[in-house]
Amino acid sequence: MNPINDQYVVFAINDKYFAISIQDVFEITRMRTVKWVPNSKDEFLGVIHFREKVIPIVSLHRMFLEKENELVSTTRIIVLNNNIKESGFVVDDVDQVKFLPEEYIAPAPHSSQSEWIKGVYHHDDQTITILDLETLLSDVDVKKVLE
Repeated sequence: MNPINDQYVVFAINDKYFAISIQDVFEITRMRTVKWVPNSKDEFLGVIHFREKVIPIVSLHRMFLEKENELVSTTRIIVLNNNIKESGFVVDDVDQVKFLPEEYIAPAPHSSQSEWIKGVYHHDDQTITILDLETLLSDVDVKKVLE
């Protein structure tokens, strides 16, 4: 297996840890002003201007039905690689880039959102839910936010 496939960006949403493949991440940036878009879906916070483009920003808090926290100095926007969708999402904190060896990753549990989950990493009392971004964001049409 290619070691880069085991590398993940680990981030927090309300003290719960999630991870996405490092290959899905274009850049991690500090929180900036998000401009609200009228008549957009609830999970959209709005758009940002990023590197001369308009990028839709999704709230994982809202998608996961979690309480939204105040924006603080550790709040980040993870801008996704263009192969997924040109978009980003807000997280409470980016913890680290970490190798998550396959032998510690269990299959997704049976739940209503299990299609969003690639697996669950558990080792040394640390539990991290690994997200499938393509499936997660397929529920949200980022192009519609810009129409």
